[in-house]
Amino acid sequence: MKTRLRLWAGALLFFLALGSSQAGAGAAQPLTLAEALQTALEHNTSYALFLWEQELAQGREILKKHPEVEAAVQPGQLQDGQWLGSGGAVTIKVPLGRHLDLAGALGVSLDGQGLEVQPSGSLSLQYDFFALPPDEAPLLSAEEALQREINGLVLQVVDLLMGLRQAMDRRDYAQAVLGHIQAKLAAAQKTPGFDDLELRRELRSQMAAVAALEEEVIQLQPQLGTVLGLTGRAVHKPLLEVQVLAGELGEQEIQAEVFAASVELRSARKALEQAQAKLDMERKTGGWKLRAIGSVSLGQLPGERGGAQKQEDPSLSWNLGLTASKTLYPQKIVLEELELAVAKAEHELAVQESTLLGALRGRVQAIRSAQNLVESQGELLRAAEEDLELRQRQYAAGLVTELQVEEARLALEKAQMEYFHQQLAYARSVLDLWALCGRRLQDAVYEVVR
Repeated sequence: MKTRLRLWAGALLFFLALGSSQAGAGAAQPLTLAEALQTALEHNTSYALFLWEQELAQGREILKKHPEVEAAVQPGQLQDGQWLGSGGAVTIKVPLGRHLDLAGALGVSLDGQGLEVQPSGSLSLQYDFFALPPDEAPLLSAEEALQREINGLVLQVVDLLMGLRQAMDRRDYAQAVLGHIQAKLAAAQKTPGFDDLELRRELRSQMAAVAALEEEVIQLQPQLGTVLGLTGRAVHKPLLEVQVLAGELGEQEIQAEVFAASVELRSARKALEQAQAKLDMERKTGGWKLRAIGSVSLGQLPGERGGAQKQEDPSLSWNLGLTASKTLYPQKIVLEELELAVAKAEHELAVQESTLLGALRGRVQAIRSAQNLVESQGELLRAAEEDLELRQRQYAAGLVTELQVEEARLALEKAQMEYFHQQLAYARSVLDLWALCGRRLQDAVYEVVR
């Protein structure tokens, strides 16, 4: 039996040594929330890639307002057994607005007769009199998209810090319980005729629990390092302090904030506006479409007639036309389809509002429940403190043993740990609500966790 206990002890020491080896020196480095967030914002790979992507998207939007320049080179071509020579062209396209486009080109051809330059240009018009203006505004601005990315990173860091701290606390408490069981077993073995079978079983079970908790800590450490963008193998111990908010959280106070931050609700409202605008346009025009089309061109744009062929006399040409069209379809059915689209959009908007209200109420209720659990755990903590004081007085009077005092101390340590962990759960529920509101979590997080 003692041999089995040695094997369990050897396995436990292996896990403890494995965990300490990650830190190099074996000591856990204290890590505050502020330090973790600053490190993540500076070194997190996913966040850095997002910033790069957003910068490129902004640059692409700026380029849409600039001319588009294309160059084409044709080393040569053979047509009907005749070598036409080489050539090329540079084309410039400039959008002048929603309805006007300007294009110009400079073609160059080289053959046996010499070098020839062919300039050309065109201005085109396409205007729909009864068309709805395009809605090109994105649902999320660049600032909002950035804030959502930062909020996600803040929650990820907070979750890992809380998870790691809770795992380390449970491991430390399990190690303290293991030491207490070992002390009880040592005292029992000194008592003649004492049956220590149950204590040995308890010792084996506690050794396995400590090893499992140590393994959990070992796995969480590199996860935290990855999110923080750290390349070393240092072991961190999160230093967290929870602050309870003063006052009650009311649904009406933050409902407008939640609605304003919801992308799904914005999308539903936008879909309703578009469906209603289409219905109004159909009623106004009776299904008719009126379009003006025109163009002015000078010379020949490259590629219109065999690439860089020679053109003797570039000429100016223009055209302008007006067309009216209507889909040959029963007007009543068209209107009913558009009315159905409006009704579906209204229903989707109502569903999104109801979903948001449910999420809001759920998060507010979670905060209240967490507050109640914190208060209940605080009462248990005060009771454990009183029990320890009583045991210490009894021990001074010789009424209890040192092991009984140690049991009361372990009960107090467990109550302190559970009280602190419940505070962490309360803080996390508050952050969930603030994330739903779209607040700046990198600043607001310090109101509940430090």
